[in-house]
Amino acid sequence: MDKRSASVGAGHGFRKSISVRLLIGLICLTAGAWILGLAIIERLPSALTAEKTGEQIAGEPGFPALGGHYSAERIDHYRLRQGEEVSFPLDAVSYRAADGERRRAVLYPGLNAEAVETGPDALFSRRELWANAMEALNRHAEANALFLTWWDNAQRIDWFTGLAAWAGAPIATAFAARSERKLWAELAGPFAGDETRLRQLARWLTMNAHDALAEMAATLPAATPVYFLVCLDDLARLAEIERLAGKKPAIEAAQFPRAGDIHAQIAEVKRWAQEKGSGSYLIQNTPGSGIRAWRIENAETGETLLAKLLPFTGSLENPLAELETVYQSPQASYLTVFRWNR
Repeated sequence: MDKRSASVGAGHGFRKSISVRLLIGLICLTAGAWILGLAIIERLPSALTAEKTGEQIAGEPGFPALGGHYSAERIDHYRLRQGEEVSFPLDAVSYRAADGERRRAVLYPGLNAEAVETGPDALFSRRELWANAMEALNRHAEANALFLTWWDNAQRIDWFTGLAAWAGAPIATAFAARSERKLWAELAGPFAGDETRLRQLARWLTMNAHDALAEMAATLPAATPVYFLVCLDDLARLAEIERLAGKKPAIEAAQFPRAGDIHAQIAEVKRWAQEKGSGSYLIQNTPGSGIRAWRIENAETGETLLAKLLPFTGSLENPLAELETVYQSPQASYLTVFRWNR
């Protein structure tokens, strides 16, 4: 049997549901899990810039083993900066798909990046979390599976597994500033000519979850296995989702300095989350600067598909019955894969 023909689920080392222990782990791991949130970059007021720091051509000495489904042609190294606050490496791999189409995927953090302000552990952790998730998909996802996920995640799925995604490239109108459009066109490859699918995905994410699933059921082939992949870094793409959907989810972020007493800090986050909205929140570790907390500010946003997919406390307590958690990163729910049981 082809390694991709096995169903993702119980008996294959995957988690079947989100438990209370997972929520406890999500809270506790913020004290020690070094995962740099792209949300820091995207939500800061100063302009985002990218500097190309190097390139490597396949076949040259020292070309890294990237572990992709395809053969890499080259890899470009970049450093993204935002004011004086953030310096972050990204790599972009160029390759040809089976049909000969040239594609590009943003891989992060930089595979050969030197230590940065956030420390080498942050670079290692994210790379390992994505590598482990993609290995699981390679082993267990059906060959005809379809993944609903944001475009940058879709690029990594294609590069590492060759599996299909609903929308695999950014579109120009997702970015308000000309500088942003230029930056992502260079890093992520050419923009998609057809904007329909990414716009539709943005609209689904901002709809009531049950209404979105009903509309998807009428749109997607009934015989196709459908999965949702969500990453905490998707919060960095809120501005894109809002712009394409024409609707702004009521999700707000706040930074909390690192405290010696993690329990007191979590209590502070809970109080903040309850000041406005439903009290549903999630937390991200931001190395060197404490934790970043996100809260849902009204009940309508709490019922959106986006909120239900992300590990907000309210979503953990009241998950969608149709979505089965088949994979979850062991560190702080960084990356989750759901199977849609239609």
